[in-house]
Amino acid sequence: MGVHQYLNKALWSAIMIAMLTAASGCSSPQADPNKQTIPTDSDQWQEQLKPTFEQLSKSDQQLLSRYMLRMKLSEAYESGAMPRTTIEQALIQQREYERLHPNNPTGKKSPIVTSQAAATAQTYPVALLPVKTSDSDSLNQVKMQFMLSNHGNVAIQSFKGTLTMQDAKLAQGKNFNIPLTQFEPLVEPEQSGKIIIESSIEDINVMRAIRNTKDMTIEISKGTLVLADGQEIVFDQSMVK
Repeated sequence: MGVHQYLNKALWSAIMIAMLTAASGCSSPQADPNKQTIPTDSDQWQEQLKPTFEQLSKSDQQLLSRYMLRMKLSEAYESGAMPRTTIEQALIQQREYERLHPNNPTGKKSPIVTSQAAATAQTYPVALLPVKTSDSDSLNQVKMQFMLSNHGNVAIQSFKGTLTMQDAKLAQGKNFNIPLTQFEPLVEPEQSGKIIIESSIEDINVMRAIRNTKDMTIEISKGTLVLADGQEIVFDQSMVK
């Protein structure tokens, strides 16, 4: 065999070995999603956790979603002292919480269901996330953030209507008009979607109520939920108890 033939054969063998090594031997193992740390800033959850979230099983996705909603409705969220934990620890905590509170997996106070209309409202509860306003009790333009939960069997596609806030400090309920909100992604069963509006708060008592959400309730007083299968859930004033 000539020198050139020998060199060509050796070069070709080296290339083949390099290609096989790149294809099979050099890929790094995928990180365990359960070891991912949940950001203490909940506004970063969707952006930073989405790739990891998609690696979880469907049941763990729903469990983690309920944990996140429970954390957002907790005093820790309001005080800014969100706990640092891993997804694995969050799932363990949520399983134990749901074992102790099987009828209230997100920790939200719920009114007694006394009618079919109330049962429908209970299937799609709304919570107000804590609002940060200015220090002065004057006219304020604030960003209101609501969490719409889906305890039904079909994903929610959109909502348009009016939310009514009730509180012991208020002589009458405060209404918030919600323009057509398309949820991207859809609000799957046992998950929650965020509704964000800008609102002018003119009543000092309203401002005080939204700073302390413990005794305050939010309900859909009228409007329409459109589900992923085309079904429409219609609410009206008769559903407000």
